[in-house]
Amino acid sequence: MEKPTMTEAQALARVEQLINETVSALRPKPRLEVDPTSLRNGPCGNSVDSGSKGRIIVGRNYYLREIPKDQINAVALQVREYWKQRGYVIEGVSKTGKTIAARSTPDDFLLALDAVGDDGLGLGASSICVWPNGTPEPTSNP
Repeated sequence: MEKPTMTEAQALARVEQLINETVSALRPKPRLEVDPTSLRNGPCGNSVDSGSKGRIIVGRNYYLREIPKDQINAVALQVREYWKQRGYVIEGVSKTGKTIAARSTPDDFLLALDAVGDDGLGLGASSICVWPNGTPEPTSNP
């Protein structure tokens, strides 16, 4: 029997919470602009996780707008420090410091800050694999 997960709606709420909490810690505070390509949830699965059929990953990416160009590096550092303070696991940081990968605790959601062009940043979060309704769909037995 598969273990229940959070629902798609709960995963989206957590993704948005992670993004909004990060942004609220930044100065100057950027304006969030959703990346429209991130509005679709994706299938979950890999060759290791055979039980993932029917599960999805919920994620959202945002452009961080209205950060002065001379503040980009400082904002990236603030993101990294905020994530460290929250106890998130920093998995990687680029040489420039403007691309950072982390995982939230205790729920293991992926967080990412990415350089966008020469003078922009993007912030995203994605869930672990979840059942859209929190449990597997019942299978019909003929």
